[in-house]
Amino acid sequence: MIFKGRFRTVRQKDHAVPTPLPRPLLGPQAYLDIRAWRHRGGLAEAGPLLLVTSPRKTGSAVQRNRFRRRVRMAFLGLSDQLAGRPWIVWVRPGRTSPPLDRLAFRDIEGQLELALRRLPATDTP
Repeated sequence: MIFKGRFRTVRQKDHAVPTPLPRPLLGPQAYLDIRAWRHRGGLAEAGPLLLVTSPRKTGSAVQRNRFRRRVRMAFLGLSDQLAGRPWIVWVRPGRTSPPLDRLAFRDIEGQLELALRRLPATDTP
């Protein structure tokens, strides 16, 4: 889905998670497990893609949906940093994450911003 022309969420057939998995952008003590890889395909001109997952063990359906909405809104606020760069950004709760109902929006936004700053430039190998 294209959201205000700024980013679009990943659909099932848009990508293939690479093997081996990319390394997390943040350390093991981070609340979020954020990984990213370059998108190689027909949708590269669409800009960054966002993939958000939250397994059932992390909370109830209401908590998981709220987490996904918060991540999407934080990504939308930070999407200017990735404008025109073909990245797929995968966000999920980390192993040390507090329960999803205690995870504040500012924590999500701060960790996502830190991770996006660690992405290499598109023209580097």
